[in-house]
Amino acid sequence: MKITPIAFESLGVRSQATLIETKDLRVLVDPAISLAPRRYNLPPHQREVDRLTELAKVLVDVAKDVDVIIVSHYHYDHHDPGYVIPTDIYKNKLVFIKDPQNMINNSQKYRRAPRFLRSIKDKPSKIEIADGKTLELGHTTISFSPAVPHGADERLGYVIQVAISDKDSTVLFTSDIEGAPKDVHLKFTKEKMPKTIIIDGPLSYLLGRVLKEEELEKSIRNMEEIVKNGLETVIIDHHVLRDINYAEVLKPVYDIAKDLGVRVTTAAEYLNLEPLILEARRKELFKEDNRPARIPRGLANLLSAGEG
Repeated sequence: MKITPIAFESLGVRSQATLIETKDLRVLVDPAISLAPRRYNLPPHQREVDRLTELAKVLVDVAKDVDVIIVSHYHYDHHDPGYVIPTDIYKNKLVFIKDPQNMINNSQKYRRAPRFLRSIKDKPSKIEIADGKTLELGHTTISFSPAVPHGADERLGYVIQVAISDKDSTVLFTSDIEGAPKDVHLKFTKEKMPKTIIIDGPLSYLLGRVLKEEELEKSIRNMEEIVKNGLETVIIDHHVLRDINYAEVLKPVYDIAKDLGVRVTTAAEYLNLEPLILEARRKELFKEDNRPARIPRGLANLLSAGEG
């Protein structure tokens, strides 16, 4: 099995887009890219816009040759109704989606999911609701969790987790569980016993506003439990990489992993690249160059629609 992170915070954008290749199947999970409309009360910097443009081209190119596309939920950094990534990537693909009617918040149920489904209408070879299902495609098994909360606050909605197995190994993609602050977030991992897990990490950059101290502590404890679950590799990226001090936040997890011989890495480091932290450095970037960014039309639509 081959795992290729396509776009993540450590690669310079908001995303969890991942390509997973087994012996007989190419699966693309959450093919979308976005930027924070505002961070530190600043708009995106030109370097962020350039990086988004670069990775969008990579993602579109990768999507041409995949068999399956999975959409874990309807936040714009996980799905895109055509703002940045053209919906033609879904043509003739088998598409699995988070249930757009059940276990979903109002924003996604009444606005985002319907808009997305209209945008890809008649393009996929088939669209299936994924929640709780398991299927075999050739020698590959794809399992979906029931819907679980998007972190500690269920008002943000629900996501589906994905486990892909090729008989030799299993990779599990948690989607946006915000570092697993609830015990229900651990259930699927314990059931599937993956060798590799891709997890987003806690919203530590919003500590005291959206995230409570006790929720952060619970997330770290539960991530330690995940590391103890027989894993070989843990890719921690996405939400927690919006915090410039992410390494310090994750130190207890790194320490447990080191003791157990488990590799903990960002998406960039998994690809043997230096992390490219842009959003968390936005103030610094504007100090270096404060010229307004040139915002492409599609990205302007995304930013005006809001992120998350």
